[in-house]
Amino acid sequence: MTIFASLRARLLALMLLAVLPAFGLIIYSSLQERQSAARAVQVEAQRLIRLMASQHERFIEGARQLLTALAQLPAVRQRDGAGCSALFADFLRRYPFYANLGAVDLDGDTFCSGLRLTRPVNLADRAYVKGALQTRDFAIGEYQIGRITGKASVNFGYPFVDDAGTVQGAVFAALDLVWLKQLAAEAQLPSGATLTLFDRNGTVLVHHPSALGLTGTSAADTPLVKSILNRREADTVQAPNLDGVMSLFAFAPIGGSRLDGYTVYLAVGIPTAVAFADVNRAFIRNLLVFAVVALLALAAAWWFGNRLILGPARILLTATERLQSGDLGARTGLSPGHGELGQLAQAFDHMAERLQDREARLSQTLSEVTELKDLLDNVFSSIVSGVITLDLQGNITLCNQAALHILGVASSGQLVGKNVADALPALGTPLLHHVLSIRRTEKPVIGLEMSLPLPERGALHLRFNLSALKAAEQIQGVAIVVDDVTEKKQMEAQRRLLEHMVSPAILNQIDPDHLQLGGQRHEITLVFADIHGFTGISEQLNAEDLVGLLNRYLAAMANAVLAQEGTIDKFLGDAVMAWFNAPLPQPDHVLRAVRAALAIRDAINALHREVSPIFRLTCGIGLHVGEAVLGLVGTKERVEYTAIGDDVNTAKRIQEHTGPHQILISAATYARVKDQVTVGESRQIQVKGKQKPLEVYELLGLK
Repeated sequence: MTIFASLRARLLALMLLAVLPAFGLIIYSSLQERQSAARAVQVEAQRLIRLMASQHERFIEGARQLLTALAQLPAVRQRDGAGCSALFADFLRRYPFYANLGAVDLDGDTFCSGLRLTRPVNLADRAYVKGALQTRDFAIGEYQIGRITGKASVNFGYPFVDDAGTVQGAVFAALDLVWLKQLAAEAQLPSGATLTLFDRNGTVLVHHPSALGLTGTSAADTPLVKSILNRREADTVQAPNLDGVMSLFAFAPIGGSRLDGYTVYLAVGIPTAVAFADVNRAFIRNLLVFAVVALLALAAAWWFGNRLILGPARILLTATERLQSGDLGARTGLSPGHGELGQLAQAFDHMAERLQDREARLSQTLSEVTELKDLLDNVFSSIVSGVITLDLQGNITLCNQAALHILGVASSGQLVGKNVADALPALGTPLLHHVLSIRRTEKPVIGLEMSLPLPERGALHLRFNLSALKAAEQIQGVAIVVDDVTEKKQMEAQRRLLEHMVSPAILNQIDPDHLQLGGQRHEITLVFADIHGFTGISEQLNAEDLVGLLNRYLAAMANAVLAQEGTIDKFLGDAVMAWFNAPLPQPDHVLRAVRAALAIRDAINALHREVSPIFRLTCGIGLHVGEAVLGLVGTKERVEYTAIGDDVNTAKRIQEHTGPHQILISAATYARVKDQVTVGESRQIQVKGKQKPLEVYELLGLK
């Protein structure tokens, strides 16, 4: 962005800031109105809920009185099934709010029902039947969808006795919850409003307006039901209704002590689009008025700002760009009548005149400096070590051919005149620290070494000697002598590299200065151990924590192998490959591998006691004994001691069939140690690359 564009943006931002408070006031007023509308909706919904809860209590009391009267009927007390059923059927026709009426004996078998039953139904397991028979009093069951009626109802029971006062059974009634829908219809809910009754398991008992397929279904996973079941008490919530329309809901539990804990929840919701319709219209109207006024104010402010600020600023910017491009005759021509910008323009004109006067003197000085530079370049070109000189600000003043070759730079023009931190980013920033130290203390820095990648030459190791450049006992800059010691460092690093690649036993047999590629065939026992579940948990951690957790598991597995004097070939992501019996012979190499596998499992179990449960990962381990070619693979610049062969692949495939904390061994491995281990039943596995299945055993432990 140019200076003028930045100034224009700031002016526009200033004008926007002037109108933002008015916009914020509109937003705040709209939010307040929305809150008032929401409270009004919630008050109305709570009123309807209280009305329905009161009506619900009256229905329960009516059911108690009804069953008390029915229990005294002679047809019931004498268990006259036909007469009792006829009376109950007639009653159901008169009172449609009851879904069913009936009576059961002491065994819970129905002998009387207002519905036509093809066969007796046993209700001994129903809470309202058991409660009536056990307490000899009125009992209420849980809300449910009737097996016979298919309707949402709540059931009641009451015992009946014979002339001697002995309980002979119970009469029961099912109160159809359809009255809730009728009451909601009479309440004339706003358009789109819903009424939903569901039990403590989230099963929909009643939904108004009726929606096909909802009654009897589970809504436990919906945001509305989750919010209500989490709070339990009467409250309000904003959530999608069962049809997916965002609504304001008021809800409350219905039941309490009268239903012995069988609480259901009644929720009344009004769509937010309906509840906030007036608020939204007022907000849009206010927003349109604000937009018109704001645009007019911004247009007026922009016209004055462009005339008094942006116009002179554009002229000053144009003159500055001409001066920057080398045109010392650039002038603004503005008079002081333009205020502060006019004064700034006059100062610019005076500066341009002074720069023009100095141009001639600078040209002569530059010619002299160029001659001196050419002389120094000829002297430095014969020096084998690289030589670079810097001024006190870290700018490169001279650079010989040896330095260009070492640093992989084509010509000195790419360096001279530039700050060392800009010209050589990977090298310059560390050197600037020492340049500042020499400028302050005048003490040289000898033997400074750095390893860094350079674009043209790759990774290099360089040694630097820095000292002060003085003239008339005054420090004028810093001289840097640089030597390429990459080859020497590579030889030193080769030995350290092998220490990490192979076990100490292998390292003592390898001469790093005379590496020979190739290998020899050996019988070895291979161990593959892989961490299960690491890929899934990697999404939950940042890179640093993920590597730290992986290292803890890999260290536990590696230490178990090394404790049995095994050789760790490599780490394959979250897996370990190791073997036994090479490079040094181990007569009991199969048993050592078995012990190492069991130790890995024990080590991971011990690690589980130290980490959080969510980071407790399992491992699968595969063992196989066979022949492989062991040796150095790669080039003299990059070498790896490894094992290659079909039996190596077999061991890996066996490990891929393991489950959590499972160790599978091949039949060949089991044959070597069957007297020392306990295993599970053998099984056949089909592995990739093999036509015939492999026989494997699950290793359980040592005998």
